Amino acid sequence: MSKALILLSEDCEETEAVTTIDLLTRAGIEVTYASITQEREVMCSRGVVILAQKSFAQVSDHQFDVVILPGGVKGAENFRDSKQVIEKLRRTYEQGQLIAAICATPAMVLQYHNLFPHATMTGYPTTKSSFKYWSDERVYYDEAHRLITSQGPATSIDFALKIIAVLVGNSKAAEVASQLILPNGITSYAN
Repeated sequence: MSKALILLSEDCEETEAVTTIDLLTRAGIEVTYASITQEREVMCSRGVVILAQKSFAQVSDHQFDVVILPGGVKGAENFRDSKQVIEKLRRTYEQGQLIAAICATPAMVLQYHNLFPHATMTGYPTTKSSFKYWSDERVYYDEAHRLITSQGPATSIDFALKIIAVLVGNSKAAEVASQLILPNGITSYAN
């Protein structure tokens, strides 16, 4: 069974976090969502409180098939400023595992720390100038770097389905997509 770690920080974007948690769980992926502080209650950017399962300290040494960062400007700043989070991202990449980031985090975390200097990414459109290699796609998978990035709250479904497709295959992504009423423009992964 694939294992996913979704990190939560104060002021992270709740739509991006919860949608990803939900869809990966539907796909049968073992999802752990952990607060980067010792506080399990995480106040998100729009006032929604998520009760994290664990603190990041409890799982930082565990290996996951994907480490996921939701966005939100202040949430991304919190990830950016956490030495432990940056070290976990470096180790995950070195071990050949997948990293996924959405909204502000590709620019404010991955680019800021130059974690993927040659990767093509997307992110919140206003961050485009932060990138050397940019994609206008709603979700972009740079296969060579094992990196998935996406643009924002409304692309959360695209983001989660792409993570599922990469981790467990297109057929599982299509199965999950079939349970949803997808708007036009989101890939359903159906043949």
